[in-house]
Amino acid sequence: MKKIIFTIIILSTLVIVFFIFYIPRHTDRNLILYRSLTTYDDIIYKTIDGEELMLDICMPTKEKYDIAPMIFYVHGGKFIGGDKTWMTLDIGEDVAIRLLEEGYALISVNYRLLTDEINLPSNIIDIKDAIRYVNSISVDYGLDPDNIGIWGSNFGAYLALTVAYSPSGLFLGAYDLRNYPAEVNFVIDLYGPTDITEFWDLDSMSADELTNVQNLLDVMYGLTMDVYNLTASDYATMSLYDPVSFVSSDTVPTIMIHGLNDDVVDIHQSELLEARLITYSIDYQFYKILGGNNGLSEISTSEIENICDHIMDFIEPLYVNNV
Repeated sequence: MKKIIFTIIILSTLVIVFFIFYIPRHTDRNLILYRSLTTYDDIIYKTIDGEELMLDICMPTKEKYDIAPMIFYVHGGKFIGGDKTWMTLDIGEDVAIRLLEEGYALISVNYRLLTDEINLPSNIIDIKDAIRYVNSISVDYGLDPDNIGIWGSNFGAYLALTVAYSPSGLFLGAYDLRNYPAEVNFVIDLYGPTDITEFWDLDSMSADELTNVQNLLDVMYGLTMDVYNLTASDYATMSLYDPVSFVSSDTVPTIMIHGLNDDVVDIHQSELLEARLITYSIDYQFYKILGGNNGLSEISTSEIENICDHIMDFIEPLYVNNV
């Protein structure tokens, strides 16, 4: 009997050691969390040039509505990287869990990443097509087409804002989805760029930094610009897809969250958007997070809870009750 107990203790110890030392090093913890929240995964919403574009649906963990309002998530990655599973990175983990608990369905979208051959607005078109597609299947999944929001982080917020602010009939993609709407009711903007023409201080950059900017300009707009000799026409092209360029009296309500210590996307980008929203008397909230870095991964638990409260306080009154 003692040998059996001793064997059980040894095996249990080995299991614990395995989880402590092996799992953290060899398993993507974020992916485990994300997959635990996902109800329907890898749904193909369109195929273009042989590439299948997919989205995941996370249904609410608590039922608060007869049919679930939706919030689309757009990942960051400077247009050239990232994946729909990034939804739960950094503060996204807490925001996603809170939204699901409050009865919202989350739809996380993959879109075409930019290359020298694939440029803007391809990704914007894809995200709008994802919204159109989900509208086409919303009844089958118990999703509410009258209550749609969009949430983006970093450069994903740039895309989310442009998708939300631009007219539904603009940036048309797949022919079979064109009869479905792509409007949303609100935007959750987490530390996103809003004006590329103001994004970089080129005069203060090193040669290596300028090379990085050149590479990004190449994939954003095609091989048409020289970072050392940007013209008025180049700046006009840059502004074509900027969220600030689409703000009008019809712009949807927007909540912005941005850290004062963000060294990836300067908070001035959110301030530029705020000024434009004020000009057109748009309903918005802007929360500046003291000490907040990019991703807001270094702030306190209480501050994270406050951010989630701010988001819910802003979006809940925007729910459209058609019952």
